[in-house]
Order: sequence, then structure tokens, then C-alpha cells
Amino acid sequence: MSNDPYRSVSGEVLYLHDDAGQVGHENFVITKDLNLNRTLRAICRIYQEDLLRDVTYTVDQNWIPQDAFVRLSVDGVFKGSSWFKFFGDIVECENFTKEAGRASQKQILRGPIQSFGAHPVSNDAWGCAAFDMSRPSEKQYFDNVVTTSKTAHGNTGPSIMMTEKYISFHGKENISVPAGNFDVNYYQISWDGREDMKNWPPIHIWTTHDDFIIVKIRWDHLKSDYVLNRLDLD
Repeated sequence: MSNDPYRSVSGEVLYLHDDAGQVGHENFVITKDLNLNRTLRAICRIYQEDLLRDVTYTVDQNWIPQDAFVRLSVDGVFKGSSWFKFFGDIVECENFTKEAGRASQKQILRGPIQSFGAHPVSNDAWGCAAFDMSRPSEKQYFDNVVTTSKTAHGNTGPSIMMTEKYISFHGKENISVPAGNFDVNYYQISWDGREDMKNWPPIHIWTTHDDFIIVKIRWDHLKSDYVLNRLDLD
């Protein structure tokens, strides 16, 4: 439709373990409206844990988080669901989890929210948009960061969890994945300041230049690659 106000891309990511082969997959759709707000809709599967995660997450034209919904099932049964709203330095969450029941959360940050992580790897790629490319040689620190879970697979919650991260930029590359050849930006994410994560190796992330679509992620901590298997343009 030539007059359609929404532009969309969709894709599939394969979760590939060094020893076990394919251990999961993710399907996503990204929609952009006339104001350049972007909404990510991701469905994630991790086979070993029988984990199913549904995420709908919107950012504005400057990649600032606006709102999100996350529903999580583990071992084939419901774990929790949460709705998040972000405005300025305030994060609110209405959630229901199997462990805690119904709850309302409100967190006041030290400044405007910089990034939100709900654990789709397509969402991880979006997180690189916080990096200021006017200072490409700096390892940049972000402390107003919210996640739904602090576990590697995001298999708890979902609820408001505060975290922090460093992002560094390692240049432009051209890489090949099952979906094809892509010109990409290469970033690394690390957590030097967090006691529970400072010994984790960095996450290596390759994204498209302007839209931060995941092309590949490598994380030695999980001995896994996450590679774009299919990309369909509007």
C-alpha cells in the first residue's frame, strides 16, 4: 500500500550453541510510524528451558524507551506478564508474576532512561542506539538502564530491575550470515562496574547502521552465536 503510514521489516534469528547446535530462535517485526516511532514485536524460544517470551516494545525517533509489554512462560507454563511505561526519569510497571502475584512498581532514576532490555536479541541490538557516535573512540557508560531480569536468559520476572552497562564501538564491517551480506556497525557491551557481572565476557553485537537491526551477536558466556537467518523488507 503506497499510502500506508507504517513501514515494517520482519526477520528470524537463530540461537546457535557451540556444542549443542540450534538451541532456540526468535521471530521479530519492527514497525515505524510517520513520527519515526519504532515498535518491536518479538517472540523468543529457548528450547532447553521451554521458554517462550512475547515482547512489544516502542521507542521514539531518538530511540528513547516509551512503553513495553512482556509475557514470559518457562517450562511450558506461565511465569509472569508486565506492562512498562517510561517517561523522563520515571519507570512504572504493572505486573503479575507466578511467584509474587499482582504488583505495581515505580522507580525514579538518577536521570532520563537511557536503555531498556527485555531480552530478545533484537532488543539487545536496539540498545546500541544509546551510543553517542560523536565520541566513537570512547567506552561510554550508561547507568539509567532498566531490564526485566538480571539472568542471562531473562527467565525471571518480568519486573523493574536496574542495571548498568558500557558500550564501545569497534568500527564498520561487512559480515555474512544466513540472511546475506550486511554492512554493519560492530559494538561491544560490558558490565565492568557490576559485582555480579563484571567477570562476564563482553557481548559482541553487529547491527545495521541506522536501524540497529540485529545481524549477529556473539556471547562467549553462553558459548552462543545469534545470527540473522531471514530479513524481509516492507
